[in-house]
Amino acid sequence: MVAGTVSAALQLTQQAAPDVPLEATSTPESTPTEIAATPTQSAESVLNKNADGTSSFIDLLGKYEVTIPMPWLALRVNAPEFLDAWLLPEASNPAIQRSLGAIQGQDPNLFRLFLLDINEEHIDGGFVTNVNFLWDQQEKLSLPDDARLKEVAESLPASIEGAEVLTTEVLTTKNDVPFGVITSRTPAVTQDGANIVIYQKLAFFELPVGALSITLSTTETWQETVVPAFDGIIQSFAVRQ
Repeated sequence: MVAGTVSAALQLTQQAAPDVPLEATSTPESTPTEIAATPTQSAESVLNKNADGTSSFIDLLGKYEVTIPMPWLALRVNAPEFLDAWLLPEASNPAIQRSLGAIQGQDPNLFRLFLLDINEEHIDGGFVTNVNFLWDQQEKLSLPDDARLKEVAESLPASIEGAEVLTTEVLTTKNDVPFGVITSRTPAVTQDGANIVIYQKLAFFELPVGALSITLSTTETWQETVVPAFDGIIQSFAVRQ
């Protein structure tokens, strides 16, 4: 069910502190990295770099597509671009390494895509802003009815310790596609020992088979900066026949 898989996705991206804190590591300055323009296909999906600098993600199994703005780093689990990401200058940062490590080994049939904000200035106490695309083939949302969405929202505080649901609503994209939205905030301690508040925005879409959740995880510090870009991704959503 979406509630269980979404809570797993949230836990995956919260990067909570371990029992033994990691030692602080100095991070060299990184330089902007070009993303290859060659389309790559993996796990029945296609990731294209467009002429305007955006990327197009086409999920051939879930039958949808979105446009990803710069400068998000788009990664599919263990796909060529994921393996290349370990070689980026930004990957010398322990926070980026932890994010890549959290992605590695995930099920690509469930977690269809990850986006990382690798701008070093945006890393907040060791927390890397990220987005994940999670496909639950068994879920039925029946949007625009919001009954199931409210059930998911009510289950989140029990699944994520300290989580507070802020809003629950059903909206439509510019193409009149209905989608559900849940926002939440959760106090957390990063692996660098910093106290932060994680802001999360979850968007839910019905697919020809199952449902898709697209989850933004950032900190309240960067919320106003990254939410507009996330909303742009949501507005670009289109179902493929």
